[in-house]
Amino acid sequence: MRRRSIITVGSGNEEIKIYTLRRRDGYPSFQCAWYALGTRKAKTFASIDAAKLFAQQTISSCRHELPSTDPVTQRDFELMRTCEARAKRFDLNMVSAFEEWSDAKLAMKGGSILDAVRFYNATHAGLPTKLFKDVADECFAAKQAAGISEAYRCNLQRYLAQFKRDFGPQPIADITTAQLDAWLRAANGNHTSKNNLRRLLVMLFRWARETGYLTQDRRTAPERAITFNGPEGAPSIFTPDEMRKLLDACRGTLLLPLVIGGFSGIRAAEIARLDWEDVLWDRGFIEIKAAKAKTRARRLLPLLPNLRAWLEPMRKAKGSVCALPHAHTQLLGLARKAGVRWRQNALRHSYASYRLAEIPDAAKVALEMGNSPDKLFRHYRALVSTEAAKEWFAIMPPKLT
Repeated sequence: MRRRSIITVGSGNEEIKIYTLRRRDGYPSFQCAWYALGTRKAKTFASIDAAKLFAQQTISSCRHELPSTDPVTQRDFELMRTCEARAKRFDLNMVSAFEEWSDAKLAMKGGSILDAVRFYNATHAGLPTKLFKDVADECFAAKQAAGISEAYRCNLQRYLAQFKRDFGPQPIADITTAQLDAWLRAANGNHTSKNNLRRLLVMLFRWARETGYLTQDRRTAPERAITFNGPEGAPSIFTPDEMRKLLDACRGTLLLPLVIGGFSGIRAAEIARLDWEDVLWDRGFIEIKAAKAKTRARRLLPLLPNLRAWLEPMRKAKGSVCALPHAHTQLLGLARKAGVRWRQNALRHSYASYRLAEIPDAAKVALEMGNSPDKLFRHYRALVSTEAAKEWFAIMPPKLT
């Protein structure tokens, strides 16, 4: 076949040449020839009109799909193949890899992705991926095994359920201080309630850090979270008349947590760990050993005359003083029976208030309670009268007839 004439459609990089070819059988044919991505292409037609139409459509298509007029070089092909090979190592194609990079750059607001990776490695490297809900369950089980009081167990279970509802599916290492700040601000309750939520979160995250689920050399997210300020409310206490009603309605060993809490101020969790050997009858003290104290510091509390009178009939040589299952629930039932509104920690608050009114020595009472003098003075000073204090510590068991 021989070429007789050439017709050019388009120009520059968008150019297709149409060759007239004379075949041996004497009939002409028309061949379109062009370059696409550096490769020469050709297509033959029986009529010149069909060849021209194809050339015009092809050029029009190229103009819409490839607006760039830069010529494609061998170097371009090599770069594309290299990028595709690197993306394939992560089971990505070149387009999806670029999209991921672009999204990361937008999220970084112009920062370095490499810096973000270094920070992630510093805070996550070597840590197991533990979901918040799983850590919460493990922490609760560990606290139970350590012998927490029933009241603390009920409160902890309730709050952990609330935390798990909002943070459960997240890895605990990914929860940020900003996220916790926003959550605490939106939480129901006053400043005291929100600070209590923060305190429980601090406990949980510290436990996770000690267990190896968070970086050891770094403060946890809740430790850096905001605290809330507001007016300090007076602690809830029982009146002497309410205490008498509770004691009149109480029978059996349930008397023990009631009188020990109200007439010594020992925490409910510490009462649950108390043994009869800790009651030093001859010295007139109750000893809270360091291993049984919340603050892990040994302290001595006075065995006041009315408390001694209540304990004497139930005195034993050894064994647990108050190994009562569900003592907190039983005390709630007792309060309903006695017609008294139960207040959380009111037995301890009552002792502190009446004791400070009886002996106005904040340092001495703070030492008995295991609190700081400043906290005791702020919370309990002038809360009750000296007369009410005398009445409280004069509550004695009924005389046997």
